[in-house]
Amino acid sequence: MLGDYCEIVVVWPKAGLNQRERNRFRGKSIRWPSKRYGFTLIELLVVIAIIGILTGMLLPAVQTVRESARRSSCQNNFRQIGLAIGNYEAGRLELPPGRVGCDDIDENRLVASCPTGLTSEEKNGASGFIPLLSFLELGNLEEQLAVDDGGLWNRDVDDLEWWQSFPGKRQGILEELPILWCPSENGERVSTVYQPVNAATSSYALSNGSLGPNSLIYVTKYDNNGAFVYKQPKSLVDVADGLSNTFFVGEVTRPDIWESSNVWSYAIANADCLRTTDNPLNTRPGAGDVIQRRNGAFASSHPGGCLFLFGDGHVQFVADSIDRDLYQALSTINGGEPVGSAQ
Repeated sequence: MLGDYCEIVVVWPKAGLNQRERNRFRGKSIRWPSKRYGFTLIELLVVIAIIGILTGMLLPAVQTVRESARRSSCQNNFRQIGLAIGNYEAGRLELPPGRVGCDDIDENRLVASCPTGLTSEEKNGASGFIPLLSFLELGNLEEQLAVDDGGLWNRDVDDLEWWQSFPGKRQGILEELPILWCPSENGERVSTVYQPVNAATSSYALSNGSLGPNSLIYVTKYDNNGAFVYKQPKSLVDVADGLSNTFFVGEVTRPDIWESSNVWSYAIANADCLRTTDNPLNTRPGAGDVIQRRNGAFASSHPGGCLFLFGDGHVQFVADSIDRDLYQALSTINGGEPVGSAQ
């Protein structure tokens, strides 16, 4: 090898050349530049830069397509929940309560459905999603939880007899239910907020009304103006504002942290499975008006808004920019407010 050149001595075969031609090339050598493999550093940097530009152009489009698919899946979950609520109402002529039992924090408030002297089991905190399980093809899980036999979340987390004595209940509340989970949500599927009780979370909550952290707590629980309150089931007749104008179910984000806890088997005011429109849509966990750091707001991981299931079964994406008064009007069942577009 000579520098950047190769030297090859040509040896010609005897056949095919006459003596004169053989004498002409005998002992001669031919040199030409050697072949070069690979890229120079500059060429490599240019290629990397082009790949980076193309990736930057394509990545937002890919993310948009993925979010569209996740949102579509989330909408389908809402439709299934809507069918379950409709079938439940058709059989019982009432909606499920927001929370199956009472609690003992306000038992001196003379709430008609929650008189004094109730047992611990009657003060259970089972959410309104549990009576719907049979209508979501999860009847075995509803039987396993058996709220009528030993209760569930009795006296919230002050009485753990149900959790200690019923292994089936303890395992049942850990079931992660895809029908109650939005694929766009990045929170943890199991909550450790209520230690020692660990429980599976959900992306969806029932609409409790417009009275949240700025109202007296017993009003939020029992006398709220939404479709789902503590203990007292509403009927479709109660929805005077019209089913197509009334929120039934909305989204929740970060269900695994205290500020926005959302365990699907449990219901408590301004948190698990019960939300209000007191704070603006998509108020982040812990922000806005709060009680015990909880704002009770509907929120989602979708860019720009949140999905809601309405009383007539249709699912709609509501933008963050929705008028505040309109947003609150959509969460009431008989406020008589004029309702325009929820977009």
